[in-house]
Amino acid sequence: MKRLLAYSMTGLVLLAAQTAHAGDIGDSAVNGYWGGNDHGAGDVIGGSLYDIQGAHISRAGDVLTVVISTNFAGHAGASPSSAPGGIGYGDVFLAQKWNPFGTDVHHAKDNAANGTLWEYGFSLDNRFSNTGGTFKLYELNGTTNAQSIRNAESYMSCRNGVDCTYREGQATAVKTTSSTVRNTGLVGTWKVLADQSLTFSINVAKSDLAQYSTMALHWGETCQNDVVEGMTRLGHEVPLPGSLPLLALGLGAMAVIRRKRQAQQ
Repeated sequence: MKRLLAYSMTGLVLLAAQTAHAGDIGDSAVNGYWGGNDHGAGDVIGGSLYDIQGAHISRAGDVLTVVISTNFAGHAGASPSSAPGGIGYGDVFLAQKWNPFGTDVHHAKDNAANGTLWEYGFSLDNRFSNTGGTFKLYELNGTTNAQSIRNAESYMSCRNGVDCTYREGQATAVKTTSSTVRNTGLVGTWKVLADQSLTFSINVAKSDLAQYSTMALHWGETCQNDVVEGMTRLGHEVPLPGSLPLLALGLGAMAVIRRKRQAQQ
């Protein structure tokens, strides 16, 4: 029994010592990514509704979480005259390295045709849901993004004779019917916090994403009026919430066991 208790305390210590790896990608107008075809609008086309502030990527154990901070959260279906169903949420694209086109700070000519070759995509079950849902993880094996990705043009039609401006050429959704795309069988969940953020979470133990020490990301609305893109390093260790009290509890219990053994001897 004492040995079992000792093993249990050791397990608590190991659990408490578990860490998360996390990093941020900003999207400020000062040095944030704009991408190509901004039509002179700069960072955001169409007003503050589409503004993206940035992305936070963390991996705790095998669970990968991506949080997109954006004013557009909770507003899927906006601008119904610009496309069937209006504007929705784009899929999330990931890669180990970021290779944007151009050396200018905003990469103002970068797009899916000349920039980073994305390796994985979160394909949303319902991009017009304002509460969330599930998504499938796809591996993108095309030699070009065009083989595995749909751009904004696939979702915008400027209906009813209305003239609309949006950022063309940016990666918007996984082309799930392509032969270069493989369904990994992994499924995650996503949720919407209105006016604040979108959160995507998935266990990636059976994919290369579990091993990446750096991670590049791309996300935007289906119109891509704003885009967050860049790379962060996941090497910084952050104690998981509640881990320090748990660590202290485990160490304290092990000390008590040790003192009892010494007294008995």
